[in-house]
Amino acid sequence: MIITIRPFTGAADIERMIELAQTFPDQCLRAVDLPYRLASWTLDNSRNASLWEDESGGLLGFAVIQLPWHSLDTCAHPAACEAGIEELMLVWATERAQEIVDQTNRALTLYVDALEYDLDRVALLAAHGFAPDYPSMIRMARSLDRVLPAPVLPDGFILRPINGMREVQEYVALHRAAFGTADMTIEWRKRTLCMPQYIPELDVVAVAPDGRLAAFCICWLGPKEGEGYIEPLGVHPDFAGLGLGRAVLLEGLWRLQAHGAMIALIDRYEGDESARALYESLGFRTHVRTVTYTRRFYVLQKSV
Repeated sequence: MIITIRPFTGAADIERMIELAQTFPDQCLRAVDLPYRLASWTLDNSRNASLWEDESGGLLGFAVIQLPWHSLDTCAHPAACEAGIEELMLVWATERAQEIVDQTNRALTLYVDALEYDLDRVALLAAHGFAPDYPSMIRMARSLDRVLPAPVLPDGFILRPINGMREVQEYVALHRAAFGTADMTIEWRKRTLCMPQYIPELDVVAVAPDGRLAAFCICWLGPKEGEGYIEPLGVHPDFAGLGLGRAVLLEGLWRLQAHGAMIALIDRYEGDESARALYESLGFRTHVRTVTYTRRFYVLQKSV
């Protein structure tokens, strides 16, 4: 098999990348929420992604350095894995990470996830200087084959789908406050809304009596039949402790169920006890554990 690399070129590539991940979801840990991730501002710089193709131009794999999370997203056709494409991806990723450091003059830690039982991937990561780190990610699952509890809200709060483009600015402010970061942008949110895989009815917010957006939960239907996924979910700090995280999550589960999902998946960081308690209280149980591997890239000393 002849494998060639080329740079990311734009929206048409995003469609092909999502199609590959949804065709081979077991080859991509982020297959379900990939549309959300590929809407991020990391692809404003085309050098942050590369694609690998066969001799006829068929897509065999891709790799993206996701700067909002400092993480590496990859997906590869199973046949290309046998031909060593994962090694090529890590070579590219480490070279690009160092290039980012050299351009910004700031050190960078790159995070890569691997299923704990995927010994081949673990060995490959170790060979390229990645070491296991903490916290790792726990993927939890809950069956949707039974009647769900009804969401309970404080007086005056309501649950509804977000009002699309009209509430972009309000959503961005809420997201930033919930996660304490300015990573979410207007353009990222707009691109998310335009993804073909985005379903407006699965984008839920809790609204306070004064009209402010207080919590959010975006759900996605997965490439595997009957699978739903929650990402992201957050609560504004001004409304913490009111049960809004539980309420928007339950509303999201109801809506996933109405769209035919039979199982819901959600991720949490290992050691995040508040998330674990919330998800377990709603019937989620550990589905699979990933181990996070990291490699630190440093500003190189320039000779004088």
